Amino acid sequence: MYVKTTNGKGVNVRSEPFKDDNVIGTVPYGGQVVVDWSYAGNDGWTKVVWGSMGDGYIMSRFLVDSAPGPVVTPYPIDNESKEVDPEKKKLEKELKSEVAFADYFYIAVRAPRASGWANFRTGPSKTTKRVSSFSDGKELLAIGETTNWYRAIDQATGKVGYIHKTYTVRLAKQYVSEKETSNGVQALGTLNVNGEFNLTCVLPEGYNLQVINVRGNQIIASVLSDDMTRPQMYLSIAYDESYGDVEKLNNLSEADLAILEETFKDMNDVNISYRETTHGTRLMVARETGADTDFVDILTIYKGYFIEFNMTPNPQAADQTLTDDQIQMCVNFLSDLDFVAAT
Repeated sequence: MYVKTTNGKGVNVRSEPFKDDNVIGTVPYGGQVVVDWSYAGNDGWTKVVWGSMGDGYIMSRFLVDSAPGPVVTPYPIDNESKEVDPEKKKLEKELKSEVAFADYFYIAVRAPRASGWANFRTGPSKTTKRVSSFSDGKELLAIGETTNWYRAIDQATGKVGYIHKTYTVRLAKQYVSEKETSNGVQALGTLNVNGEFNLTCVLPEGYNLQVINVRGNQIIASVLSDDMTRPQMYLSIAYDESYGDVEKLNNLSEADLAILEETFKDMNDVNISYRETTHGTRLMVARETGADTDFVDILTIYKGYFIEFNMTPNPQAADQTLTDDQIQMCVNFLSDLDFVAAT
């Protein structure tokens, strides 16, 4: 999960799930942490693993499922000239020009000679926070662009950010996504999960699957449309040893289901319901009811793997609230969810 705050500041990681003199580090805005789902404390805290700090606790309300965009603060006004900060104007213009790529491609960093480094930032502006700095030749996966910046993924860390096009060069190396086309319909039939099984599901019309990263037992993919007003979905698959003997979510006990429900409720104001796919696979549906960013989370388990779909409005959509039709599209998308033995 990722850290998101309204002011762009980081969040403290604490040695115990309460506020005291127990800060062991700080995760910056947009920083990624690994959640330890075995902790089910109904106390507003989430147990995480972050870098060399090891285990710690973060207030749940600062964690979100997908990498947050840049923090855009209100324009500062010069009391004498009454003019808007020109750098803020540039940032707004860049954000309005942003589009997502239907097909991702690789870029390499071409660092300026003066410094030898190029900055990777939270937004398409030199005024936004720095995520990382890369030396010459660093490869990134470009997933979108503004007029002057690429939005890209550092596949080594999973971090998403922006890098100025001046400091990049497009590579001939091809990005091959884990997708298959059959009779013109995009399908997940070839999404192989660590040799254990294939995940199959027919995508909504106009959507494409792109596998963003595969690290160990974790797979992260996006399900996006060329239409920037349509909702976006993300697929996360990760193995949890504590559920290694679980064939499907269907055979979890009521007590275990209650623990999963509390995990969602601890982090967000949600309603929990259950559905079954046409193949009899049980799905847990968490629908937000609060005032934060709208989302629907759908979770199932297969042979110890947590398979989670997160659906949110596209940042460029005029209305940031998911409609009933959009949610039904996501549910229909998952109605054919099935698991096939890996070949």
